[in-house]
Amino acid sequence: MPNRSWWANPVLRQVLLGTYSDTSPLAYLRGHSDILRAIFLRLFDAWRAHIVLELRGYVRPQWIRRVFHEMPDDEPGPCFVDFPPPLMHVVDGREEPLPFHVNMMPFIMGDIETLPESCRRYFPIVRECLRRLYSREDSEVGYLTIHEGVVPAGTSQRRGGLHVEISGGHGYHERLEDTHWGGGHAVEHQLMGGIFMASTVANSCGVWNVFVEDSRDIMGPLGDMEHFRDVLDETAHGYLELEANELIWMTDETPHESLPLPTAQFRQYFRLVTSNVSHWYADHSTPNPLGTQPTASIIHGPKFAVDAALSPAAQL
Repeated sequence: MPNRSWWANPVLRQVLLGTYSDTSPLAYLRGHSDILRAIFLRLFDAWRAHIVLELRGYVRPQWIRRVFHEMPDDEPGPCFVDFPPPLMHVVDGREEPLPFHVNMMPFIMGDIETLPESCRRYFPIVRECLRRLYSREDSEVGYLTIHEGVVPAGTSQRRGGLHVEISGGHGYHERLEDTHWGGGHAVEHQLMGGIFMASTVANSCGVWNVFVEDSRDIMGPLGDMEHFRDVLDETAHGYLELEANELIWMTDETPHESLPLPTAQFRQYFRLVTSNVSHWYADHSTPNPLGTQPTASIIHGPKFAVDAALSPAAQL
């Protein structure tokens, strides 16, 4: 009988379902759990080979700065930022936080004047991010995400399920030579490019400290890595659930996920994707009303539909 965890893995589950279909050649493996186990373990080894242990998946940039006079020997700890107050509006005579959302809005990262008034309250956090980069990004176009709103109990505000930000393998971006969503790599304590993020709710985002090399070869649609969970180990690879107001740096090939909240809460989320972005989805992103344009190639159309329509299975 198959191990229950096999059924939880979306890739292995498809194989197991095939063994119960009389029209599938996988039916010959029905009842041969020893063979299935050997196949699955080889598959796990193939996925695990994409983990580069020498490269950091995330950095907690407590004392990381662009220029060091003397570099500490210890590991940097958590870095906390001050979130601005949310926008407010009156509902039934009471002031309540106003839901607010911009996604991947392009702006000049070092110039507050390129941000609309509603977003300028987040510029101090942007400045903290830029101070921690070894690469100079001040004059480059970056991409700002702000998400403020009530998250119902048992749900996540952002994308749930393990995934990476770099665009995914079984779809549109498989046909593109090179894709990036901030890139990012850390050499000792020097951060180049990458992604910064933070939120006001503790334990609402989980990040693995691994860099998945050539993740396009093994990821699902739009960076889905849920199947990869079985090869990750909290002790060996390092798993972190962010504290409230904690700012973290990561690469676009770092597995992470938004976590469901146990109770309904108002959550503020901040993300800065640095300049190394290859594609900007117009239908899913916020244009800058002040006119700053993305330097990435602009893709029109719903990205989920595009991904499904151009997947290898759709071409059969």
